[in-house]
Amino acid sequence: MNPLNVIRGFDPDLYAYFEKELEHQRLSLSFIPDENSTSPLCAAIMGSVLVNTTKTSGYALDAGLETLTAKQICSLFNADHANIRTISIEAASRCVFQSLTKRGDIVMSLDLRKKEHCNSENLAYRFVNFSIDPKTQRLDMDKVEAQAKSCRPQMIILSPINYPLQIDYARFAEIAKECGALLWCDISQIAGLIAGGALPTPVPYADVVTFSCHGAMQGPQASVILCKEAVANAIDRAVYIGGHTGLQTAQLAALEARIREMAEPVYKDYAKAVVANAKALGDGLKEGGLNIMCQGTDSHLILVDSKDCALSSARGAQEMLADAGVNVRICSIETADPQVKFDAIRFSSLAATTRGASAAQMREIGGHIAQFLRNPSDANLKVLRDRICRITVGLPTFFESWLCPTVRDNLTKMSFMSSDSTQIADSIHPTRLQAIARKLKDRS
Repeated sequence: MNPLNVIRGFDPDLYAYFEKELEHQRLSLSFIPDENSTSPLCAAIMGSVLVNTTKTSGYALDAGLETLTAKQICSLFNADHANIRTISIEAASRCVFQSLTKRGDIVMSLDLRKKEHCNSENLAYRFVNFSIDPKTQRLDMDKVEAQAKSCRPQMIILSPINYPLQIDYARFAEIAKECGALLWCDISQIAGLIAGGALPTPVPYADVVTFSCHGAMQGPQASVILCKEAVANAIDRAVYIGGHTGLQTAQLAALEARIREMAEPVYKDYAKAVVANAKALGDGLKEGGLNIMCQGTDSHLILVDSKDCALSSARGAQEMLADAGVNVRICSIETADPQVKFDAIRFSSLAATTRGASAAQMREIGGHIAQFLRNPSDANLKVLRDRICRITVGLPTFFESWLCPTVRDNLTKMSFMSSDSTQIADSIHPTRLQAIARKLKDRS
């Protein structure tokens, strides 16, 4: 049974929402780092009988599913201990603070990350910022070390959501040890690339590693806290006292399945493609005349200095790109000099790669985006919008090649696949796709 066909006849207003969302997904391309398509297997599990509460609790603790999932995560990331009871990264972050710090501690944080998660009097700390050198736009590890020795923090936080280059986690661990500080790395937007071997892992060096499982990892709504055995009891206690009793059964099962998918060889291919696509996108943007910050990328992230755009602000660029079907995020990047900040436009290759966009397409899109940002005329807006539509209307929401063979074969038998062997079908009524195609033809 296709539930959307039922909704179509039963609740036309709700069905109209689904149609509008399908049109948005098929005629636009997201470059937002924490947005992505969900694994079809995860989606199937979260819509299965596991959503029913037929036991004394809606959670799967008694069946050992939580233990199994935690074990799979520890195996994938080679970690000592995993706590998987928090749903959001905000909740996970507060548990880490509550378990390993005390009020008034000095916390040295990259770009002051995690400060925004401290929302009570008990989570009041003396935050010290460290960031990129304003000239080289790279982390100067000698300066970071000198700053740490000067302020003597109790914790060093490394959450590189605005840093696209590889990080020397071993050096950070040495600095933390010399200062008597704990090292906490949040890898929410790069956890998948680390699991796929495209980026180095902080797990052997950090006392705590956190990440979210939806979005970048294509999994369910959940967050993970990995840690050393020495701090495992303290973190588990903080999670329990905080009222985080665990994920619901369907979420937990979907997370276990997603972790197994990520352990398959095909996921390494996806991770490599993400990095290759990011570099191709960066090449296109640079060839179009935009300044790529940090001298490029080693990951999924491309940062564009908004000063090169012919618009009054980075936010203006974000809004105008959205009109063309290009969804991005903006950010203000702190530097090691308090007087210098950068307003940047953030581009991530994660979601586009999930949909099957090629490096050649990413480079071409980058060129059109640059042309528009440097000359935001109606003509260039139309060129960009039309090109995005022509590329995206032919892309699935989840590219078949990123599914491991066993999953792909069984989803085919369950009619999750379209007649096109290279794409996964959307479950909205096919006539809507025809309407989208007609709209695209009218635009051209």
